[in-house]
Amino acid sequence: MGGVQTATNQQQWYILRGEMKYGPYEYRSLITMIQNGELYDYNFVWAAHLENWTLLGDLQEFSKDRLCRLIETKDHIAGSFKDRKCPRVDLETPVYAHNDHNFFDGHTLSVSENGALVLLNDPLLLPGQKILLNFRTSEVNPQTFNVLCEIIRKNYSKQRLNVKSGLHYAVRFLSVQETGMAQLTKWTRGGVSKEETNDGILKVHE
Repeated sequence: MGGVQTATNQQQWYILRGEMKYGPYEYRSLITMIQNGELYDYNFVWAAHLENWTLLGDLQEFSKDRLCRLIETKDHIAGSFKDRKCPRVDLETPVYAHNDHNFFDGHTLSVSENGALVLLNDPLLLPGQKILLNFRTSEVNPQTFNVLCEIIRKNYSKQRLNVKSGLHYAVRFLSVQETGMAQLTKWTRGGVSKEETNDGILKVHE
């Protein structure tokens, strides 16, 4: 495994933007771009071990599991990841979203006091777009509240997209109702135990 990681870390990567090719970049530089919202799953990249330009979202090197393992094993590449100023918890609770035109449903996967990862049943939202999230009542959320958000990342899907295709979006909170801020603080900074219910699943990171 160590040899595989070293080989990946030393790869020189190139990025295709329109007709322009950029690079070479180190692997850790691409991770930083992903974290900064400058590189997305639908961007094409290439390295010497690839036959053709390939969607970033199709590469195991940039899968969520791989990036999580880099952090957990304290690989030196982990230094490329942003330090979280706010603690994050795995939290599944239902939400409604509104983009000034339509309402659609979904649920959270994780939350912090300044953002969340959500699964929303609308594949057409774009990074930079603002949406209103309504956190619905559930076993882990006693009171509904609204949050104005900005989409900072979406996950590409190779499957055919339609109005009910759920995609994962990372959102940054711009404005949170006072009751919502209190609930987010409770979720992320303690005062709750691990709960598993039919309507919501809460798991606090150690």
